[in-house]
Amino acid sequence: MIGSITTTRNGRKFQVNKRHTRKRLDVSELTIGMHIIELDRPWIESPFLFQGFVLQTAEDITMVQDACEFVYVDVLEEEWVSYEGNKPGERRLSTQYVEKQDVAQQLTQANRTYQATKQQIKYLLNTAYLGQAMSMDGAKIAVKDCVDRVLHNPNAILWLTRLKHQDEYTAEHSVNVCLLSIALGREMDLAPYELENLGICGLMHDIGKMKVPPEILNKPSSLDPEEFEEMARHTVYARQLLMGRSDIYPGAVDVAYSHHERLDGKGYPRGVDSTKLSMFTRIVTVADAYDAMTSDRCYKQGMSSIDSLKIIHRNIGTQFDEEIARKFIAMIGLYPPGYLIEMTNGEVGIILSADPGYSLKPKAIMVLGPDKEPQPERIINLANAPQDAKGEFYKPAGVFRSGCFGIHVNDYISKGLRIKGFDYGIDR
Repeated sequence: MIGSITTTRNGRKFQVNKRHTRKRLDVSELTIGMHIIELDRPWIESPFLFQGFVLQTAEDITMVQDACEFVYVDVLEEEWVSYEGNKPGERRLSTQYVEKQDVAQQLTQANRTYQATKQQIKYLLNTAYLGQAMSMDGAKIAVKDCVDRVLHNPNAILWLTRLKHQDEYTAEHSVNVCLLSIALGREMDLAPYELENLGICGLMHDIGKMKVPPEILNKPSSLDPEEFEEMARHTVYARQLLMGRSDIYPGAVDVAYSHHERLDGKGYPRGVDSTKLSMFTRIVTVADAYDAMTSDRCYKQGMSSIDSLKIIHRNIGTQFDEEIARKFIAMIGLYPPGYLIEMTNGEVGIILSADPGYSLKPKAIMVLGPDKEPQPERIINLANAPQDAKGEFYKPAGVFRSGCFGIHVNDYISKGLRIKGFDYGIDR
């Protein structure tokens, strides 16, 4: 039940009860605009990439009709109950078919949020570098939008954290940590206002790096002890920049100051132990480490997602909070969308999704053949035990970051992929 209101129409009093429900329809009854929420078979046995989609074209309807005999659609029901005196009388039921945004719209809107947030942190980083006064108004609006996007469709916006540009590392890293922290907070059932505060913490955690000399911050080789000591001061610089501001969540000061501390007391700058580390600090610490490990830097190549998660797991209890780290690992998964997957037969694809209950058997769009040369793009779902041209079952051999095998996920998303009726184009 959505709610109930009392209204008067043509001199008669009605109570209107509204509720979301689903309705079974024969596929011959489908029309453009309907939101399909369930099929007559398991999703993994269907040709459709996402669970739940809008019928946008006649081709989409034909695809459903070819795969199913009946489906369930999302509907809004209104029950109108007339009153004669104080007693209910005539009842009338009306049904409206609910339209939902398609995947392309979700990704486009998610990208706009991502780019707007990146522009805000660029502004803040630049003002900090120049020693000018910072305004947090735009950042707060951007982070609230990030929270809304993550709550609406976490996969759409987290996909964008995979698309990295080395020359914009500090800004993109800040946005990615913001988004990963919000998504992790969502897994921990935090309230929306808490997610907004957490997002500010993630966005501002590295603001102090703007006070580190550029020759140290961008050095293309390992730092010597004196240089590392100066780099470690970015946490102190952040505290100095943020302390005493009335327009920022106070916890962001603590997170910026403490996100390199460890549970065992071996971190910096103070060497405090777990008794002094807030929940938000622990969340941002995990998100920060993961995004840093999976990013290309001027002095190193980024690690794979799996290798990064292994390091996080290995340091549970010493560097990372156990409950938070385990939730993060489960959230990212072994086969995160936007990463590359190599099969034992040598073929390479881009991971698209993993259906609930089949986290070890993702869907992927295969783009390279066994010889690592481009091949006609096609989707396989490992949950369906597909076979290759030789009759061998596909088996994962490894997961790799964008850029490996000459495949840049940015390029595929930018040019747009038409897959089973779903656009992956993103307006930039």
